[in-house]
Amino acid sequence: MRDGLAREFPEAGRAVAWTRARIGPRTEPVVWAAISGIGAGFVVSNVSQAVVGLVNQALLATRSELPFALFPLATILGTAAVGVVALGAGGAAALAIALAYIALGVVLRIPGLATFCERSGGFQNLLVSDQCSALGFLTSLWPQVLGIGLGIGLSRTIMTRGDGINSLLRIAGSLAIALTILSHLWAATIAQSANALASGLTIAAGMAAAAVTAGVVAAQLQRGVRNAATVGAIWLLPWLTFQLPLGLQSLGPSVPAEFETSIIITVVAPPIAAAFLVMSTAIASRARFVPREPA
Repeated sequence: MRDGLAREFPEAGRAVAWTRARIGPRTEPVVWAAISGIGAGFVVSNVSQAVVGLVNQALLATRSELPFALFPLATILGTAAVGVVALGAGGAAALAIALAYIALGVVLRIPGLATFCERSGGFQNLLVSDQCSALGFLTSLWPQVLGIGLGIGLSRTIMTRGDGINSLLRIAGSLAIALTILSHLWAATIAQSANALASGLTIAAGMAAAAVTAGVVAAQLQRGVRNAATVGAIWLLPWLTFQLPLGLQSLGPSVPAEFETSIIITVVAPPIAAAFLVMSTAIASRARFVPREPA
């Protein structure tokens, strides 16, 4: 059947082959391939969150409702992208590392979730899906499980482009990993005791530190500044379509001054951190002690 369609529509077949050859990842060493896979998940997830945010804004404006939630779609597509790129760029070993990263993120969520459930009155359907019970928590992981399966299946349809460096995805993956590490450190330490203002300031500082870390990685690559700017723009998409409108709506005379300042910090932090990403790349790429990796 496929051969018959190819003979009937040769232009479509050539277009599909061209697309598969252009969007496929380059083959990399295992660890970098895993990081590129994580970066692909970061990129796809942020774009998906932006689209979902726009759709939700449109639904609110028209007072319409959907019978299902859209936000799991971002998790499904992002996790699928991790599987596609990691498996294509580095094989099963890279996929295993990327999946271990996803699993570690799930495990590190448990202490914070347990604290939330304890402070909120026990395991009583406190969230949209009851994550305050063991079964409910496992059930809530269905988007990740579905995404992993989808990614492994789709990886067979994507062609690699030979050996090389997935520069943009490597930068995005470095940023995603740094953000994950710093967010879990914040949740385990400062979030348990700090007030709203201190919490907002440390979140902003953590985002800036993650951006600088990714900028140092970007400085070692060809076209690092341009790719860093692209990653920064992608990073800001959910902020622009969802977080910024929500933050502005949360401000008002009824909000205590401490919380208002924290909301303002949370609103302005992402674009500042994105600027840090680009500036740190530009500065580090000019420094003599940072060698550039050839393309």
